[in-house]
Amino acid sequence: MKDINLLKNISGFAFFNVLNSAIPFLLLPVLTAYLSPEHYGVVDIFYNTTLIITPIIGLSIVQSIGRFYFEKIVLSRFVSTVLVILLSSGLIITALSLVFNIVFEDYLLSYDIPPYLIFLAFLYTLFTQISEILLALWRVSYKVAHFGIFRVCKTALDLGLSIFLIASLGYGWEGRIYPQVVVAFVFAIIALYGLRKLGYLNNLKSDKEYKKQAMAYSVPLIFHTFGSYVINFSDRFFILIMLSMSDVGVYSVAYQIGMVISLIQNSFNQAWVPFFFQKLNENTEGSKRKIVQITYLYIAFLIIITVVIYFMIPLIYKYFINESYIEGASLIVWVLIGFLFNGIYKMLVNFLFYDKKTKLVAILSLSSAMLNIILNYFLIKFNGITGAAQATMLTFLFFMLVILIITLRSYKMPWNLKR
Repeated sequence: MKDINLLKNISGFAFFNVLNSAIPFLLLPVLTAYLSPEHYGVVDIFYNTTLIITPIIGLSIVQSIGRFYFEKIVLSRFVSTVLVILLSSGLIITALSLVFNIVFEDYLLSYDIPPYLIFLAFLYTLFTQISEILLALWRVSYKVAHFGIFRVCKTALDLGLSIFLIASLGYGWEGRIYPQVVVAFVFAIIALYGLRKLGYLNNLKSDKEYKKQAMAYSVPLIFHTFGSYVINFSDRFFILIMLSMSDVGVYSVAYQIGMVISLIQNSFNQAWVPFFFQKLNENTEGSKRKIVQITYLYIAFLIIITVVIYFMIPLIYKYFINESYIEGASLIVWVLIGFLFNGIYKMLVNFLFYDKKTKLVAILSLSSAMLNIILNYFLIKFNGITGAAQATMLTFLFFMLVILIITLRSYKMPWNLKR
């Protein structure tokens, strides 16, 4: 019965994450109908910038909550420490981004990047990370309804305002980016209020020992997360420099369609990790077999979803995407295969996170990111925007194979279920 309840919670988190992730995807017809490829390219550059700076602005400290929740700690003191580190580092880095925007404004404009776009990306990321503290606590404590309502309401308000500004008032890229920043600020305030009501802000100060533990776990994740985002999104910047902002827009629409499989895997993984850590803590043959069984079922599910999306590509472009983006349709198969590899990697790398081997993960992530940068340059040079998708696929394949070898050699799991 306990396992059934846990699996129900996983399903609940996955449902809300998929629903939350599906809302931006459903906005694609509106964005491609009202925004030119150039304006959509600006929106995508903003989005990718926020992802790349996420591990930097908070030193990846928020991720420590999901791991140390299962340790013997004073949770309120630990959460307070995390928030203090996030706010202190985040505010300093955001202020520096404003200086960067002012100093390099002319250089950014030469690549069609609007003034203060980078600063807005840092602001948005800081506000979002504050909300993630509350969401992380709800996730590890299985508060499915609280988690789901918060995330879906935030995304629905964000996109509702975007549709109004773009479709009704005729705004360009501003109509998509400004609502994101404003809504992120509003929900950061709501999250702080929620943390206060739960008693986590009664004594807002940093504990020296908890800071040391959290930083030892999280700092290597800066390089891991940064490396992962470089793999996912550096291609846009290569396309911007080597081709054009219009090509960024065409590529980004295709990539977002292919990323549907990534949205599914991220949604599942966020819900899966607490259950996975709990089962490994039990350290029984039955709990290990359950982990392996779910892993195999999940991989089979990803393969099926990949095939289904591939056959839907012509219909998606025919009925939902403006014809000015049609050039990107042929790219999606490479993106789909890449995220299939990425989904398998994410299931296996959790073993390293459980053992707190974040330094090893960081090294592997940075190595893969360097490989991705090299592949992007040469493949885009020879194959154009198709080369960018191919670079992503090959990098994810390399990353998956390395993690697969490490996992099979290092962890005694009943991978052969017949035994």
